[in-house]
Amino acid sequence: MPDKKNIKTADAEKKVVTKYDRKVQKRREEQLREARRRFITKWVLIAILAGVIIGSGVAAGLKLNSIYKDYIQVDGDKISEIEFDFYYGISKTNNLNATLYGTMTYGDYYTSYMGYKTSVSDKKQEYSTDYTWYDYFANTTVDAIKETKALLKDADEKGFNYESADADYDEFISQLKDAAGEADMSYKDYIKELYGKRATEKRVSTYIKDYLKSTAYQEHLLDELKATDAEIDEYYQSNKDSYDEFEYRKYTFTSESADSADMEEAKGKADAFAAGVKSELDFINQCRIYSEAGDDTYNDDGASLVTETKKSAIEAACADWIASSDRKEGDVTVIEDSTNTCYYVLYYVKRSYDGDDDETIGSILLDQKYSEYISKYTDDMSVNVEKRFSFE
Repeated sequence: MPDKKNIKTADAEKKVVTKYDRKVQKRREEQLREARRRFITKWVLIAILAGVIIGSGVAAGLKLNSIYKDYIQVDGDKISEIEFDFYYGISKTNNLNATLYGTMTYGDYYTSYMGYKTSVSDKKQEYSTDYTWYDYFANTTVDAIKETKALLKDADEKGFNYESADADYDEFISQLKDAAGEADMSYKDYIKELYGKRATEKRVSTYIKDYLKSTAYQEHLLDELKATDAEIDEYYQSNKDSYDEFEYRKYTFTSESADSADMEEAKGKADAFAAGVKSELDFINQCRIYSEAGDDTYNDDGASLVTETKKSAIEAACADWIASSDRKEGDVTVIEDSTNTCYYVLYYVKRSYDGDDDETIGSILLDQKYSEYISKYTDDMSVNVEKRFSFE
């Protein structure tokens, strides 16, 4: 996100700095230190991580006179094959390196679970019954082109001044050359590997400049659209069951089987346990009374206590009762769990929220706001792929 001058006023100095403000400021300072380098290298060094096998999916065997020939049309604009290949390389690299879960990327998933091979042409690999991998990445490429066009159009309409265009381009090229060296490839071959068989710096320079400008404007736009404290609080209030942490006590009576007689016996014990609970101390003592002989688990007062737990982590049978807005401290109940052939005795303590998810909520809201904002342009864009690939 672009840096802005820090203009202090009397009103600003009086502003109460919230926990979220401090988190955002810390993250913003970290982002500003790396912003310039990050968006310049975003699609350069990341290609090394992807194994620099991007060009294998881009249309091969192009004739020189087809480089500037119309390949597809987006929003009435003619997209040449070399321009399409450029965005294909960017879109595919982004897709492969995006995080799916933990340390697993989508590229890892495609390779391990879907049989995708980076060393084989995308056009020769089946993604689904009706789709090749080229079709799949080509569709994401169309989305990337639409978004780039939208950002550039909005930037021009808003009078966005991209002052660092020349410097950013020079640095981008420098990073490309460094990346080529690290990949033990010539700069010329590296460009082709990333952006297509007929790509050269001269031929793709316009697209690189457009891409850099759209990325810079996107950073600016995201900064403007970031969620306010009020918006974050409103979202939290409407979705607090997903973010609050609950504290309660639980004791489980497991039935010998799913037979009704055995279940009734377990229920009887659970009801008797609950009848003897008038306070949290009573619950602790009941755990010791009803625990099996020789089981010293409940000698610890905290053995039955569940703390800092979100609704999503609570047993399905118990979650709605615990998260109910009607709950108050000291509530006791017995809940049947037929799936696990048991009964839970629950003692409600409290729910709380410490603000740790404010940043997550802010990101969710920013994604929503950005999507809504940019879709005003992209939703109305026409697309004609000229039967170059299957398109949805």
